[in-house]
Amino acid sequence: MPSHPAPKILVCGSLAIDHILKYKGSFADYQDKYQIQALNISLQLTDYHTCFGGCGMNITYGLAQLGVDCLPLSAAGLDFNNGYRQHLESQGINCQYITVDSGFEHSAHCTLISDPAGNQITGFYSGAAASTQRLLPSQIDEIDTITLAMLAPEDAEIMLRQARNLSELTVPIIFDPGQGIEGFSQQDIRELLQLSRLVMVNSHEYDILLTNAGLSHPEMLEIMGLVIVTRGANGVDLYQKAESLHVDAVTTREIIDPTGCGDAFRAGFICGLSESFGIRESAQMGCIMAAESLGSPDPQRYTMNRQALLLRRQQIYGDIA
Repeated sequence: MPSHPAPKILVCGSLAIDHILKYKGSFADYQDKYQIQALNISLQLTDYHTCFGGCGMNITYGLAQLGVDCLPLSAAGLDFNNGYRQHLESQGINCQYITVDSGFEHSAHCTLISDPAGNQITGFYSGAAASTQRLLPSQIDEIDTITLAMLAPEDAEIMLRQARNLSELTVPIIFDPGQGIEGFSQQDIRELLQLSRLVMVNSHEYDILLTNAGLSHPEMLEIMGLVIVTRGANGVDLYQKAESLHVDAVTTREIIDPTGCGDAFRAGFICGLSESFGIRESAQMGCIMAAESLGSPDPQRYTMNRQALLLRRQQIYGDIA
């Protein structure tokens, strides 16, 4: 087995095959033009292709691009060996703790339909993600080297099992519930919040998170030390009990596909933390990574390195205060 640098960041999350399609019109115009009944819609789609994805692996890919020592923990079906493993290993990513369950032909699969404004309709099939062979963080040989865990979106049961285990190991957790938050119970959400150091969501997910948790925004800040809410072209808000910060988004010349840009943001933010930057500068690095992903056709095809990211952060946002 090839040698790998000692990992520092553990990424727990999904591995998926993405099916990406385009809608040439606007979802907003469609809503204005037609009376949508019980989400009954019909779209003529273009530009279908498949690619490697899954929130956990997208974040891992971004971290590997930036030279951040990281280790993915996930589960896959037999189709993982049809190119996906080779792709990750070509990026220097250690796949030792990606469990391939022979009882599942398919890994998770995700279908994403995007319009030119970057809005998306998403469908997710969990596949092998629910494998009972999946490892816990405590079963990782290098667990003593882990300084931070990214808990990327998956089913509540999986996230709770990993969060409880990480808490026992006293590993700090970034909680990222993702679009699946609508299926989490109030008890699930509150326990995951209590076990985590900070929570990271987009604006739509944050509304659902507050509703399902039965919490107001001020009550959320009483529980969490930091709440990060990404708002697409409107940038990122960083909420703390004492103060709030805003970071502007980075414009991109062309929106090719929004799939995975939130995951790229997370990779940039974690890279900033690994560089001992503050949360504002880390969010700035995240915004740059999100823009890079937004201008790429796939969530694991853009290129960026740490030196280039640090230089672009200084050029766009200026010197660190």
